[in-house]
Amino acid sequence: MKRVLADGVAQGATRFLGLGDIASLNALDQLNALGAQNVFGNWEASGLRGMPMPYRGQVARWPAQLRVDSFWAAHASPVWPAGLGISGVVDYLRAQQTHWTTLFPSLQRSDSARWAALAELEAADASIFFHGHTHIQEAWRWAPGDAPRRFEGSDFTVAEGERWLVGVGSVGDPHDGGGACYTLYDEDARRVTWRRV
Repeated sequence: MKRVLADGVAQGATRFLGLGDIASLNALDQLNALGAQNVFGNWEASGLRGMPMPYRGQVARWPAQLRVDSFWAAHASPVWPAGLGISGVVDYLRAQQTHWTTLFPSLQRSDSARWAALAELEAADASIFFHGHTHIQEAWRWAPGDAPRRFEGSDFTVAEGERWLVGVGSVGDPHDGGGACYTLYDEDARRVTWRRV
């Protein structure tokens, strides 16, 4: 984590986001030191009750999603039940008699989850959604009238009217090669850059 955050600072990053499944309290301390914003993932939702204080109190306040003018971010998908916070996830799943993948689908593997995510962006006229969960750096681009296409490359710019689903990679457990990886986003240039350190 320290190497990734140092690289981000060296690249000129001024805002840091943690997209859930931050399975190390040391990593959380490092994110806190930089004033990072965090959203919760399935790891935090399933383990909240066993988390030591003061971390439990801190994580209990994390939102499921971050939505700002220039991008959206969440652990797995932009589709989320209204009003559902981290402390209600386990009970919600039990009441619905459903699996974790209902709330935390894989945008890498599930066509229906990708379409639902893109429809959510389209309905709100949002261009780009960043997620963790899949542990890989992968992007899907969709423009109206076309099918979603997996992006092959490293850097890209988000054009007006496009919808992008962007997997940011993983610091602690990357599933797409060696080295911790993360993503930079230049909001002014609408430019996405994948980094591996």
